[in-house]
Amino acid sequence: PLVDVRSPGEYKGELLHMADYPQEGALRGGHIPGAKSVPWARAANPDGTFKSAAELRAIYEEEQGLKPSDTVVAYCRIGERSSHSWFVLTRLLGYPNVRNYDGSWTEWGNGVQLPIEK
Repeated sequence: PLVDVRSPGEYKGELLHMADYPQEGALRGGHIPGAKSVPWARAANPDGTFKSAAELRAIYEEEQGLKPSDTVVAYCRIGERSSHSWFVLTRLLGYPNVRNYDGSWTEWGNGVQLPIEK
């Protein structure tokens, strides 16, 4: 499965870039077809620490239906936020097959013939 870790506004195609980074926008808004929306910050507590493994499993497995046996590809805008989710899935939850799509939405959203959903 694909996991889009950007903000809900980016996922829905309402934002083409983060407010402080207009130069890093894409030509199109939305998300890769079939991608699940799991904003990266959901894995963190208000004090910046990671949530417990049980809380993380509730987010990724119970809510989103991911399984440790899945090959998961996380992406964001430039691969930065998705590296956080990669760490959560691989190091905290023990998923063995997680990839960080480093081109992320900047690459996909600028590929004019690539499909998108909003």
